[in-house]
Amino acid sequence: METTCIPSVIVRSKKVATIITGKNKLATVLLVIVSCLTVSLPSAASNTNTSETSAVDTNANLKNNSSYSVSLGMLKVDLNQQTRSSIIQAIKSTELPDQLSGKATTKTRTEIVNGNNKTAAIQRKLAKSLPIEDANKQPLSHSLFADFAIYGARSYLQEDYDEDGYYQTFSVTFDADIFSYTANKLGHVYALLYLSKNGGPWKHYYTTDDFIIEGESELDEYEVITSFLSGYPTDTYDVLIDLYQVGYTEIVASYSADDSNALYALPLESANYDEPYVEVVEVIEVVEVRHGGSMILLILLVIAILMVRLITTSQARV
Repeated sequence: METTCIPSVIVRSKKVATIITGKNKLATVLLVIVSCLTVSLPSAASNTNTSETSAVDTNANLKNNSSYSVSLGMLKVDLNQQTRSSIIQAIKSTELPDQLSGKATTKTRTEIVNGNNKTAAIQRKLAKSLPIEDANKQPLSHSLFADFAIYGARSYLQEDYDEDGYYQTFSVTFDADIFSYTANKLGHVYALLYLSKNGGPWKHYYTTDDFIIEGESELDEYEVITSFLSGYPTDTYDVLIDLYQVGYTEIVASYSADDSNALYALPLESANYDEPYVEVVEVIEVVEVRHGGSMILLILLVIAILMVRLITTSQARV
């Protein structure tokens, strides 16, 4: 953006050099009037208006201690570039972040895993106190008829408005597989995703909906698109994925930055740290000269003409 400066206009009076003889009293009187008007002219011309326009810093009101994000997950086969762009716009305009809707919590991975273990322990204890036929109906902590694995994962970085190399929107794609010991090659699963800022604790940021995986097929790849709204400082973040089988409490597979560089040290920041750069432009207004100054100049001009005529007439008579 070009900076345009409007030059100030300064009005100065020019001194009129004349030769006054002692014989011309009228010229002397006129000279006194001119001197008084000349002294008052600078004060009239000094009445100017100067203003500066600067950009407003919107980040100050947005930065806070709360971390808010919005994510949406779906099978990758259902996504293309157009639908992905539409989803990004939709999640950025939402009024309810995942931390308030229940799709994300403020808990660490350790807290969540410990909570699941307590639930499983209570279920096992309850099963022991029931008759054998009822105990067999109690849910297990994991399936006895299949194994699960996450074959691989990828990440994509999107939307860096201030062009500092840190992004407010990103997506993670992972391929979960099931190895069944029965004829059924389908698995009903969901995933919890965590973030670790610069090697810190894993914090839960999204829980997917339930989805179906089939054997080792690549057609069941799942993608989670996430946009940070606020509270995520500019830093590098690692991603971890825990896979669960629906109806069970134990993790059946995990995949993280330790398994792939695609989930390691992602340069991210929330939207309130990713404001576009706004150049500050200083605008200087043109100096205004009041009407009083214009009238004084006109009077000075008339008096100067009269003085010249008087001096000319006086010299002619001599």
